[in-house]
Amino acid sequence: MRVLVTGARMWYAINTIRLLARSGHEVFAADSSRLSGGLYSRYLKGKFIYPSVGENSSAFVESVIEKIEELKIDVLCPTFEEGFVFSKYIGRLEGRVNVLVPSYDHITLLHDKYSMTTYARSLGISVPKTALLKDFSLEGCEFPVIIKPRNQRSAEGIFKVNSIGEFEKRCRNLEEDRYLVQEWKEPYQICTTGLAHNGRLIGNVIYHNIREYPESGGIGTCRVSIDCEKALGEVKKIVSDLNYSGFISMDFLHDRINGEYYLVDVNPRMSPGLLIAYNSGVDMVKAYLELANGSEVSVARSPKTGYGTFTTAMEIGWFFSTLFKGKFKNLKGFFKSRKKLKDDSWDVRDPIPFFVMLLSMLNTAVFGPLRGGQTKSFSLGATCDTESLGSEDELIKKKKAV
Repeated sequence: MRVLVTGARMWYAINTIRLLARSGHEVFAADSSRLSGGLYSRYLKGKFIYPSVGENSSAFVESVIEKIEELKIDVLCPTFEEGFVFSKYIGRLEGRVNVLVPSYDHITLLHDKYSMTTYARSLGISVPKTALLKDFSLEGCEFPVIIKPRNQRSAEGIFKVNSIGEFEKRCRNLEEDRYLVQEWKEPYQICTTGLAHNGRLIGNVIYHNIREYPESGGIGTCRVSIDCEKALGEVKKIVSDLNYSGFISMDFLHDRINGEYYLVDVNPRMSPGLLIAYNSGVDMVKAYLELANGSEVSVARSPKTGYGTFTTAMEIGWFFSTLFKGKFKNLKGFFKSRKKLKDDSWDVRDPIPFFVMLLSMLNTAVFGPLRGGQTKSFSLGATCDTESLGSEDELIKKKKAV
């Protein structure tokens, strides 16, 4: 089978490429950046660069379709937010390639942190107290609070505010309808990665991030699988209620005092838990191919706990980011915490992606602050905000009218 993996800069895209190739498939990869580790895997049959995902999504889709037809691709496997665009234009892909992505309505509901929070609360799922900035009142407010954008990823644009003065200073130039004010919860994060089909959870893994990049909070760089029936139940609740299909990843904050789990983010896409699941006995890549091709798959068995992964290239980025900021205490136990975990970026049989990813991490650690932040720098050209897709549709309609 000929499979195209997009979003090749993501380390879980590299994992996907390797797993597919070792199962005997012909694998192709693509991304908008040449500094994408997956593009340099020895397992590839071919690769290409596509336009920025979010700047002109229609042109992006057309460029991918051209390659799908040229390379005779059977299955398309998106790994990051390019999947949002494929969902928006799913009609253009039908009959050309097999792909499994969430419905666009589900993506817009879950990617928007405000609509997601409101929806989750309606299902009885615990969420932090949340209000749009434009509706928020400082009267009776207990600090600290969190300010976050409605449509971002990897903790991008999130900051903690400790006083009224700091709040007023931080929020002075923010667009009030695009930011949330949220109750502060201690950042003990529990994450999930799952694959669903027609409201049924096919496979799911739950894990805890030991470290994140940047070190102040963001993408997990070192993770271990755990058991959490509460989080699993909340994932199943949303999947069933929406009759959801596709990858789905959730982040919870665990209050270790009252024992509650608060849902703070839902990503309707693949996430780093993919290889944790595989190492724990749940092969979501195989299941994805079967579902995309219309085959039936059985519900996967529960993953084993205590298994995990670390991403060396990102761990090095975390190490130097922490070192440069002078947070030396955070470096304690750095190497000890990785025992019994597997590296999800280094492979002695496929070494080049590791070095490309390392170069990318070092680049964002040094120059990221000049480009709007480390996580934003890493994901430039790969992200897609649903708001921008709506604006693009309006612009196309106006041009046609003219």
